[in-house]
Amino acid sequence: MIADDEESIRNGIAHTLPWQDWGYEVCGLCSSGQEVLDRLAECRPDVVLSDIRMPGVDGVELMQRLNRDHPQIKIVILSGYSDFEYLNMSIKNRVTEYLLKPTDIDEFETVFRRLKTTLDHERVHNAEISESVQRHFEQWLGELLHGTAPAHDTERFLPLLNEKGIDLDNLVVVLFIMDGAGGSEKAALMHRWNRVLAAAEAQAPRELRRLLFLDGSDALIALYSSDSEIGREAVQQDVEAIQRAAETAAQATLSAGIGNLCTEPGMLPQAYEQANCCARQSVFSGPGSIFAFRQLTTERPENPVFFDTDRLEKALLAQDYDTIRAEVDRVLAAYDTPMREYQYLDRMCLSVLFHVSLWGLRYGVSMETVMRSMGTTYTDIYACDTLQKKRTFVLALLCAYQQELGRRRVQGHAAGSVAMRVREYVDAEYCSNILSLETVAAHVHKTPAYISRVFKNELGCNFSDYLTERRMRRAAECLRDPDAKVYAIAESCGYADTSNFIRVFKRFYGVSPAEYRTLQGGLA
Repeated sequence: MIADDEESIRNGIAHTLPWQDWGYEVCGLCSSGQEVLDRLAECRPDVVLSDIRMPGVDGVELMQRLNRDHPQIKIVILSGYSDFEYLNMSIKNRVTEYLLKPTDIDEFETVFRRLKTTLDHERVHNAEISESVQRHFEQWLGELLHGTAPAHDTERFLPLLNEKGIDLDNLVVVLFIMDGAGGSEKAALMHRWNRVLAAAEAQAPRELRRLLFLDGSDALIALYSSDSEIGREAVQQDVEAIQRAAETAAQATLSAGIGNLCTEPGMLPQAYEQANCCARQSVFSGPGSIFAFRQLTTERPENPVFFDTDRLEKALLAQDYDTIRAEVDRVLAAYDTPMREYQYLDRMCLSVLFHVSLWGLRYGVSMETVMRSMGTTYTDIYACDTLQKKRTFVLALLCAYQQELGRRRVQGHAAGSVAMRVREYVDAEYCSNILSLETVAAHVHKTPAYISRVFKNELGCNFSDYLTERRMRRAAECLRDPDAKVYAIAESCGYADTSNFIRVFKRFYGVSPAEYRTLQGGLA
């Protein structure tokens, strides 16, 4: 862009100099600094050549504002003033070149060829940086899904994720695997995955925002987000479009797994593992399948036996391994039949492990971290081909989780943390309709005012908010059972008055319990 208040000068510079031979194109002629600023978005210049003396926003103010707001733009000053004040001001505002009028064509050529070399080097360097940032961003995404992302990387990359329209508080994770690719060489497999990725990116979803990336050479991940509800049909349609694109572009058959709706960042590892487990269902159903975790957990046999998650939570907190073992044995015994159909039992076990993992986040204990220390993953349950092996697998995980939870509790008590004791008590008794700030205070031998300060200062919320959230999470889980009555759920969550429960639920989730159940069913 060329800025000079004298029309003859700016036209002469624009039309008499061989800009294309030097590698440039004149994208704008302006009579003032303000006009340059107004047209930046339109012209998007790499270089601004400006006079000093102009009406309104002059060259001095222009260089100051460009330096502050658009530091990537190179500034060349063309002026008849050679005094020290202007030169010094140019240096302070990172002016690339300072040309004195009159200037001959040779000097123009020297300056702008030198500047072109600088711009070319910077573009190569920026491209390398951009590629490096993208690699690190995708590595962070993988770590985020596995629950291992370092806090400093999350602080760095989360704004970039938000810029791409992905909201971790309203998210669905889909995982694609390539059927029949187990024996392929890694290089050939990566080549096919890259072709699949390119074809999938060319298929923009209609109603949702989507981010695609490869999870190593094993899977393609799709993150779906929206400003409103994420419905089953919109996700299903895009998944099918990606499957068709993969078949056309790379002759690849993809199976897909869809995790449950993720409503907070802490749920992301569970949503990823749910999608992973569902994608692996192609072993049973054949290539090109699509399964949602909600669908898997609702396809159930007659008279199924469920895990008592309240009982497990209390046993984990109490370090009561006998009760944990008894609960696992109670459920597994119901599936010890001559038919020995374990597919639904696998889903039941995965569901309870996901539940424990999400529940334990409030204590800083991650099931995924425990699994990594044991060298196992959720999907290893599929390799357990007998009831005894499945029992051993689940009990080993719950035992290791209990031990890690116990270590965290000891650390908390050693540090004199009343907050830990208070939270444990509330988590164990939140279903009681007589639970109050006063009963909690009496339990830990403190005053209600003290307990209130503990919640505010150490847990970051007030007592009533924490209790409500705990009850609402439990209520949402109960609503997944289509046979459970709302009044029974209200009572089991500590509400004697069903209408009050419905009001609190709607205030918390924005929809009534009945509407919530319908929406959750829509993601099946």
